[in-house]
Amino acid sequence: MARLYLVSVVMALLLAQPASSGAQEGKPWVLSANNWQEGTDLLPEPVLGRVKNGQYTFKVVPVDPVKFRANYSLKFWQASQANEGKYAIADGVCGLKEVATGKIPAFFFGLPFPKIDSADPQAGCKIAWNFPAANFQGEGGGATFTLNGIDEGGEFRHLKVGGESMAFVGRHGGPIDNPQNLRGTGMVFLYEPQDAENVSFLAKRENDWTSNDKVWGYIPATRRVRRLNAASRSDSIAGMDIFADDGNCYAGKVEYFNWKLVGERKVLAPVIGPYALPMQPVGETRFKIDIPYMRAVYETPGAKGAPWLIIDGLVYVPRDVYVVEGESNDPEYNFSKVIFYFDKELFQIYWKLVYNRAGEYFYNAACGHHWAKNADDTYSAAVNNVVIGVNDKTNRAAFGGRYTSQFFERSFPSDRFSLHTLSHGD
Repeated sequence: MARLYLVSVVMALLLAQPASSGAQEGKPWVLSANNWQEGTDLLPEPVLGRVKNGQYTFKVVPVDPVKFRANYSLKFWQASQANEGKYAIADGVCGLKEVATGKIPAFFFGLPFPKIDSADPQAGCKIAWNFPAANFQGEGGGATFTLNGIDEGGEFRHLKVGGESMAFVGRHGGPIDNPQNLRGTGMVFLYEPQDAENVSFLAKRENDWTSNDKVWGYIPATRRVRRLNAASRSDSIAGMDIFADDGNCYAGKVEYFNWKLVGERKVLAPVIGPYALPMQPVGETRFKIDIPYMRAVYETPGAKGAPWLIIDGLVYVPRDVYVVEGESNDPEYNFSKVIFYFDKELFQIYWKLVYNRAGEYFYNAACGHHWAKNADDTYSAAVNNVVIGVNDKTNRAAFGGRYTSQFFERSFPSDRFSLHTLSHGD
């Protein structure tokens, strides 16, 4: 696989270069306790602190900005450029509307705001809207992954999960039938541990400015489907240091938050590989990608660093970002604010810092990405492969993701995301 070859080349270069000179020479280099000062302007402060004390070591790989931009298809960039002036932000809510009609767009493709003016008071909201637009382009897909709770003694909790999702807007292939007026839908199936086996969930997100997501759960012991409360997005998952809103670094509706642009800077962005991976066709509408497993210290005998430090399969690339403050408009939300680091061009979130209701920082998450593209550059996808949540108050962490195989599906059966599928297994 090209992905495995890329990692091997990067590792060989890292071993061949002096760690202290790479940052100046534009070559792969290692950021560690020996040269932590070189990361002063490249990492959020709590993360840099763990580099300084020897808990974190990061493999840094410079990228070609033209090739990095090409992680999204030419079709996506052309559509983004054509969107200039078509969309605006609604009054009183961070809702997307068409300039021509004042209505919520039933469909859009590409970045709705291809140009961001930092002086615009609505810049934060516009940046936030570019984020789902970038992620909808992949149309649909799924993977089997794990959730791992980790403390100083290693792994204390483990869940094996399968997930599938489908977008109704932002698709490369254009609009599809959408009788329920959805932006997206998804399912989750639990496989491990045994007492959670076959528990499953279905979520649907409506394309409006006000509604909460609709969520249903199926419990095999009762053989019943129940409607669940989708508002508790700041709750931890299964007692681990990872939260419902951590998926892709932000899993909620854009409208759930008030967004404010508070700065611009450069950061080291965690990526599975800097450039788009080729898709392997496995059917008329399905594509598969194999991804090397990301090993952490806790599962590697003799490895040094924080137990949750990923030492294989993840590299860091310097990227310019917007720093955006998000504040939930839900009075029951557990966090006072969240600071997000959005890529200024691809609009993925690489880091976030979370503050409790007392206004104290306590938690950060790193979101590792990869990209995929077909051979003729007409279809691309941006994918979050891992979330690394770290609670600096409890000194615990959690992984979400680290899947080694995924698929993209451009045409799910019309009844795939349904209560019938939920209650009858995957």
